[in-house]
Amino acid sequence: MSKKIITNKQNTILILLLTFRFLNSKQIQQFLNHKDHRRINGWLKDLTEKEYIERDFKPIYGILTKPAIYFLSQKGRQYVRDSHFDVSSKYLGRLREDKKRSKAFRTKCQLVADLYLAHYPSKVSEFLEDLEGYLKDGIIFEDNKPQFFTPAFYEVLEELIPILKLKPDAYMYQKYEDGIVHSAFYVLDAYVPRLMLQYFLKNIFTTLNDEYWEEDTIHSLQIYVLCPNNMVIIYLRRLLKSFLEKYYGSKELIFHFATRNQIAKRIKTKSGKTGWINISSRDEID
Repeated sequence: MSKKIITNKQNTILILLLTFRFLNSKQIQQFLNHKDHRRINGWLKDLTEKEYIERDFKPIYGILTKPAIYFLSQKGRQYVRDSHFDVSSKYLGRLREDKKRSKAFRTKCQLVADLYLAHYPSKVSEFLEDLEGYLKDGIIFEDNKPQFFTPAFYEVLEELIPILKLKPDAYMYQKYEDGIVHSAFYVLDAYVPRLMLQYFLKNIFTTLNDEYWEEDTIHSLQIYVLCPNNMVIIYLRRLLKSFLEKYYGSKELIFHFATRNQIAKRIKTKSGKTGWINISSRDEID
């Protein structure tokens, strides 16, 4: 049987799907920074026909059609495993059940990608180069450069970054002259109950208290929480005050809150600010 060859761009698409698990065609076009959507659709169609990826698309008559969603197939996972040395077998194992994942989980994965696209649209080419480098040569931290990671890379990073015990949906490492900024990103479900919001904050502070993370090299810890609506933000801000009153860490802890609509608007307009609501542990202490 002849080998089914894929192009460099198609290889990049597979790496993106490994990284985020579920992406829609518009997001893939944005990451590839390509103006012609027909070319993107052509690459995706070819990958689907060659059975490297699977396509989730359910058109509804009379309703504006949403872009198709893509994820790695069994053959795609095997290709990534064989082509890239530094891929986590444990993580790939979790991807075996992706065909059965819920709509909420698929949406969360796409929102994680939106978090990057909303804030670093001009750095997508550099981001793709970084991903390929991580899979080929391993992860190397660089100075004065934001480095964005998803759980695809956590197995290696957990040995170096204790803060990943917080189990964020995404993580960013930034090293500057005055220290390292660790950023943890969370995407909350659309219908998250208040009890789960209480547990969410309690788990963060319990983990920070249990784990030694306040090294001299750390400047601050940033927690970004993407919420389904403003009502959730209002409730979390109210809860957060009591938790910060009991926080005695020496390093600054800053929470940032925004809604899904704010992120979507920033991606669409490609300008302006997201409008994150910021709450610092030092503000509470002062």
